[in-house]
Amino acid sequence: MDIVVTIPKKEAANIEKEERWAEENKYTTARCFWKVSGVPKKLKRGDRVYFVENGMITSYNEFMYCDWDLTCDVTGREWPGLNLVMDIPAVILKKPVPMKGFRGFRYIERIE
Repeated sequence: MDIVVTIPKKEAANIEKEERWAEENKYTTARCFWKVSGVPKKLKRGDRVYFVENGMITSYNEFMYCDWDLTCDVTGREWPGLNLVMDIPAVILKKPVPMKGFRGFRYIERIE
C-alpha cells in the first residue's frame, strides 16, 4: 500500500540536487533515502512514496526496500537509522492533490 510523507522546506534544495543528478545520469541506477522511525508494515516493493510539498502532493518515488545507516552518493549526506530506499528520479503528478503537511507517514490510496 502506498504512503505519503511531507518534505520539510529545509530539504527542498537537497531533493532538487538529487533529482537534477538523476536526470543527468539516466543510465545509472540511482537511489534516494527517506528517514523513518519505523517500518511501514503495509509498504511493499514497487509501492509509491508520495511527497507533500507546500500543501500539495506533487510527486512520488517507487519504494525498493528499507535499510540502515546510509550515505547519499549525490549529496554525501549521512542518513543514520532506518531509511526507505527509493528509485529516482521522482515521477511528477499531472494533477497535484491538496494535503496539509504532517510528521511521519500516512497510508494513502494510489493517485493517478
